[in-house]
Amino acid sequence: MRIPRKVYREYIMDEKKEKSKKIVKSIKLLEGVLKSTSDAQQRSRVKKDLDKLRKMLKELYPGVDIETLEEAIFSDSMIKTHGDESGLHSFKYLKDVEVPQISHMKDDREVGLAAGILKHFEDRVWGILSDQHTKLDFSNSGVRDSLYRKLDICNRSLKLFNQTISDIERSKSMDHASQLNLMKMKQGRIFLYDALEFFKDTRDFVGSLIADAEFGGSMVLNYSEKVEYADYEKYRTFEDWILLDALKHLKEFLDETLDIIRLPDLKKI
Repeated sequence: MRIPRKVYREYIMDEKKEKSKKIVKSIKLLEGVLKSTSDAQQRSRVKKDLDKLRKMLKELYPGVDIETLEEAIFSDSMIKTHGDESGLHSFKYLKDVEVPQISHMKDDREVGLAAGILKHFEDRVWGILSDQHTKLDFSNSGVRDSLYRKLDICNRSLKLFNQTISDIERSKSMDHASQLNLMKMKQGRIFLYDALEFFKDTRDFVGSLIADAEFGGSMVLNYSEKVEYADYEKYRTFEDWILLDALKHLKEFLDETLDIIRLPDLKKI
């Protein structure tokens, strides 16, 4: 039976990838030997073996900078070995967040973490602040609308970042891929900045709503009512909760979020 071309091509690519990983693993082991030995003959033999391995790697990926390729393959294998340890299991409110692996690069882990938290927050927590559930006075309704716009900005920033990752994976030129990688790094920092600003502003706003409600204020008009969901709403995180308690949960979720997401270096944006 003839193997379909697409299946055959994928098989060849997988085989090539596994072979390159084994080569890079051997290179790293030999580099360790080279650093630890002072024996002249052994050093000479190890250097020859390293040259052979790098030649094999170059034959697998002609026209690619070997040093950059080695680092990329090594980083990829390290991430798969150690897994994506987000550390969220130790948090009370963030422990159920699923963190996507948006790429195999270590530098993208923090973006993936923020993206996972943002999606969980938008899907399961943020909706309690909508007009359907939280009735606000006129001026605070305007503040809430501005937060919706900031959430849209976060999602647009993340979409650009993900699109650049797709472009990198499809790129056939190392020079073009390098340029895209620099763009991706910049977009990742911009997304982190946008997300952090959104989370912080929302936390501060909700904190002011809670403080006002606890003193019997009028910023939230229905803070003592029970939360009810419409049939079309998928997630019912706060079903039958008192609204004020749900807002407190939202704030505590954001408190934990702001403990774990770092402010990116603005000079690099």
